[in-house]
Amino acid sequence: MDQRRGAGRALLPILAAGLAALAAGGARAADCFAPLAENDKWTCTEEFSTGETVSYCLNVTGVSGAGANRSFGIHTPFSAPRTCTCGAKGKGAKARFNAASTYFCFDADRDLAESGTITRKKLTSQIFLASENSYRAVTCQPDPACLVLE
Repeated sequence: MDQRRGAGRALLPILAAGLAALAAGGARAADCFAPLAENDKWTCTEEFSTGETVSYCLNVTGVSGAGANRSFGIHTPFSAPRTCTCGAKGKGAKARFNAASTYFCFDADRDLAESGTITRKKLTSQIFLASENSYRAVTCQPDPACLVLE
């Protein structure tokens, strides 16, 4: 029994080193702001609940605030910029706001709610427009040449 415990303890540093190596090369960012700092222009395809699709550019209009009050803007050709924030990691009193790769946007003027995930290579989201009672699925890839024209 003592030999098995010793062997288990000897494996812990090896497992920890392996997990650290995986985490260092992981596909997910620490929060949703990191990929946006790297890529502020995206090409998106939006699929409506009717099955129709449309492609367009999405631009990040800037980051403001700090800590839990940090936010960013998203601008598409169809609407005024909307304000978004990264999701929280953890629960209850230990929650760290603006620390997740998930994000949430709300546009009260359009009755629009959007939630999704942002990584270095992909932005995926779901949009609900209450005024139209419609759902949309969005997938975007970074595209430095994609500009939303005013």
